[in-house]
Amino acid sequence: MGPPAHLLTGPVGAEKWHKDTHATVHETTRLTQRCGKDALDLWRSVQPPGQPEETSYERKVKTDSWKFKLDVLSTGEVRRKPPEGPGVTLWRSKVKPPPWICKIALPCCRDYSNTKNNEFVAQYIRDTRQVVSRLRQAFIEINEQFKALVRWRQQLNATLDQIRQGLVTNKQSQAIREHRPETEKVSDKVDAIMKWEKEEFRKLKAKLEGMMAMSGDHLKALGTCRQTLDTLCGERGRVLDLVPQPLRMVLLGAGRDSWLGLSRPSSPWVERNQTPIPDPIGAFTPECAATLEEGRRLTFLTKDVVQQLQKAIKDAQNTRTTAHNTIENSLQGKRDETLCHKERLDMTLGGTRSTLHRCQRFQHEMCITRGMALGPASSKYLETREKLTRPVVQVYQRHVGTQLPEAAILNQSTAQLDRSIADTAENIQQLDATRRYLRECIHQKQTGYDVDGSIKRLRQRRMHPRTNMKEVLELVYT
Repeated sequence: MGPPAHLLTGPVGAEKWHKDTHATVHETTRLTQRCGKDALDLWRSVQPPGQPEETSYERKVKTDSWKFKLDVLSTGEVRRKPPEGPGVTLWRSKVKPPPWICKIALPCCRDYSNTKNNEFVAQYIRDTRQVVSRLRQAFIEINEQFKALVRWRQQLNATLDQIRQGLVTNKQSQAIREHRPETEKVSDKVDAIMKWEKEEFRKLKAKLEGMMAMSGDHLKALGTCRQTLDTLCGERGRVLDLVPQPLRMVLLGAGRDSWLGLSRPSSPWVERNQTPIPDPIGAFTPECAATLEEGRRLTFLTKDVVQQLQKAIKDAQNTRTTAHNTIENSLQGKRDETLCHKERLDMTLGGTRSTLHRCQRFQHEMCITRGMALGPASSKYLETREKLTRPVVQVYQRHVGTQLPEAAILNQSTAQLDRSIADTAENIQQLDATRRYLRECIHQKQTGYDVDGSIKRLRQRRMHPRTNMKEVLELVYT
């Protein structure tokens, strides 16, 4: 009798043994597929994030595009040809997938990484060198503007010192003119022009002091910008030890011969190195961009400040020269007028002197005539013919009514002589007083002439460019 039927018809192995074998095969298949997928993922490009997962149809279309294409030759022979374009040609599988990227470190990864890092570092250093060249050129130009502004401020200060000297000279001139005699202190054009000069110099002094303060603030801004540029050049230049630094040629090589136009777009006909975008961790930091922009603003502002200083200095010098020439011409005109009046007074004094001399001689002669009319004062004089007791008169007067008019005529003549002598004495006194007055006027005219001449010489000496305030203040008022 043979074995049971269920032992002959079913599987020979145990059911658990079969399940274990199937499980092992299944796990092995899953492992193989996962390893193949992982191996494939190592060589293909990573799918960008955010895109939907590829469907089976899309995967099939993409895979079919990799397969070789049938190509019929002119001889009628049919061959398989790989698709056109880049890719990895697998002749055995008749597939040409696109070039994939390996995500694992290959044996040449170190050399490749070193090369790429060196290229990155070199590019960073080149960018930094270009930034440093721009910063250095900006520093040089800002420094030149700083020195130019200092020079113009020195000229402005010298002009301001001249205006202050002019104010002191104006005050001293007015004080010196007070030493003229009272008759010469009549207000004239020189006083009016000196008042105008004083007002103009006061306005110029206030204007120039304001210009000094404004230029001083701008000079501080230039100094701060220059210091910041120097600091940034030193900080940015710390990575330039291994490269040559012909900073001027760097800008020329980049197609930019100036650092002022960094923000303007490049011309399409000129190849220029574009200005980098400020990056806090890049070669061109926001601080560098802000400092260059500040330097650019100060550069254009400096031109306006220098033009204002030049115009202020020129106007002040023109006003000072005009005032000096006007006052000098007025003083010279006043001196000429004074000299003319003095000469006229000298001529008048000469005529008065001669007239006085003649009047004195005439008075003396009249006194002699009066004495002769009165007769001798003593009877002892030898000449007695003029007496009324002479013999001819006594004989004539023996008759009644025979009185001679000689005595009346003598009395009248004597009275007339007395009046003439008194009038002549009064005229002599007036002429003498007039002579003294003319001498005093001539002395006063000479004094006024000398005072105006001293003021003119003082102002001419003060116009010398080497006159300083110490010399101006050394004048002692007397």
